[in-house]
Amino acid sequence: MKLLPFLPFLLLTHAVLAQSSVAQFAIWRPKDGTTASFEKGYQQHLLWHKTHGDTWSWYGWFISSGPRLGQFVDASFDHAWSDFDHPVDPAGDGADNQLHVYPFGEIQTVFKTVLIKSLSTGDSRSLQSKFIRLITLQVTDINSGIQVLEQFKRSYQPLQHFLVYKLADGGSLNQLMIMWGFSTFEDYGKSEALQEALYKAGTTIRSITSETLVYRANMSLFPQ
Repeated sequence: MKLLPFLPFLLLTHAVLAQSSVAQFAIWRPKDGTTASFEKGYQQHLLWHKTHGDTWSWYGWFISSGPRLGQFVDASFDHAWSDFDHPVDPAGDGADNQLHVYPFGEIQTVFKTVLIKSLSTGDSRSLQSKFIRLITLQVTDINSGIQVLEQFKRSYQPLQHFLVYKLADGGSLNQLMIMWGFSTFEDYGKSEALQEALYKAGTTIRSITSETLVYRANMSLFPQ
């Protein structure tokens, strides 16, 4: 009987995982003075993916605020875990990366996340918004953090293009990540009270980090 209070958390976690999809992110730092060459090289690498029949979608953004200013984020979404057992031609992919991208950029980190659909109000198309406010929450307990975001979602309306992920690999697992899309900075301003609303919803949040991503359609690729 003493275990019963924890049962809702276990069921919640199971439900989150059952409804979720996996994304993989890579963050690049262009070498000093080579941003234009990095962009060209990355575009050439996307062409390799296209000509080799890659069925994954690839999104690209530059970070425009915070300590990672100027770094580039690429990500692929809506995957099953098994997809990562069968990427397109890993050896060829790596060789083309070495030829076109690595001379001009350095990988900073690679990590995977799982979408929490019950907390999200959009789908991967929301990621093509002009601006993404990337909010990283460090929490003391992941289940309590999810409950805080449930309360936030109920109180902070209307929410559009609002996607919530839990970190699955590549860093602290007590992290939740919000990708909130906006078409203008006027719309972006509607998220100004985020910090107050989150802290009001609960005490499990240890820190909140906010960065702005600028979408680059010419550094993204979608299968036809």
